[in-house]
Amino acid sequence: MGSPAETVVVVPLLLLAVAALRELDLLSGPCGHRTMPTRVVGGNDAELGRWPWQGSLRMWGSHHCGASLLNRRWALTAAHCFQQSDDPYEWTVQFGELTSMPSVWNLQAYYNRYQVYDIFLSPKYLGTYPYDIALLKLSAPVTYSNVIQPICLLNSTFKFENRTDCWVTGWGDVQEDVELSAPYNLQEVQVAIINNSMCNHLYQRSAFRSNIWGDMVCAGDPAGGKDACFGDSGGPLVCDVNEVWYQIGVVSWGVGCGRPNRPGVYTNISQHYDWIRATMIQNGGPELAPALPFLTLSWAFLLPSPA
Repeated sequence: MGSPAETVVVVPLLLLAVAALRELDLLSGPCGHRTMPTRVVGGNDAELGRWPWQGSLRMWGSHHCGASLLNRRWALTAAHCFQQSDDPYEWTVQFGELTSMPSVWNLQAYYNRYQVYDIFLSPKYLGTYPYDIALLKLSAPVTYSNVIQPICLLNSTFKFENRTDCWVTGWGDVQEDVELSAPYNLQEVQVAIINNSMCNHLYQRSAFRSNIWGDMVCAGDPAGGKDACFGDSGGPLVCDVNEVWYQIGVVSWGVGCGRPNRPGVYTNISQHYDWIRATMIQNGGPELAPALPFLTLSWAFLLPSPA
């Protein structure tokens, strides 16, 4: 028999495992996985399926902002994308396409275009830079495929503070005042995460002064040339951990595009994680998709210890 001390340790672990099992009904499956490898490039065309969570947020059928797929019924974007209108009827999200302008004969594109059912802006968003995040509930469940998969989220970004190999994707301008040209393929660029104190210092030195808030994260290249741009708003900033991909930011704002010492500024998802999760649960779920390694840890609690 085990000692009383052993019993005290085991019971909480079993309770955690049982709680995880009870949540499985709300979870929509693993996230952050893809079938395509990554190339080290900057500002080049992506390949279909490399970023399977990438969505095109469309107003009356035309690309307006980026978005990311969280699970079968929910997508994430920037709140400022809805300055013109927040009427869900006017909005759709396109998944599974490399181009932002698929052919009218591409029936698969229309099959993978989902009507927005409801729009949830952060309750703290006041039309300025802070709290620039929005959730989209879709009118029908998204069909997953090799080119459509959800991204993972974390409630902390500490693992990514010194990363130089994160990525931002979108269909925005390729340079300041230079629009993406036909065939309007998704662009990808590798960026480094810049800590907030350094980013705040850079933005206090310029003629355009602005504060970097705690719910923001900066990314780019000190030399310039690698950045999100106009039209990329709402799209994902992602990093991988052991081949599982996590979204850590939402494209929000910046000064120009790719200017030296003017990194792009993103909404820090970890600061909004609790709001995202609560909004999903309160409005019909399902919850965020789990990353498989974290579920594996929960199951490990049930394994017997060696004799």
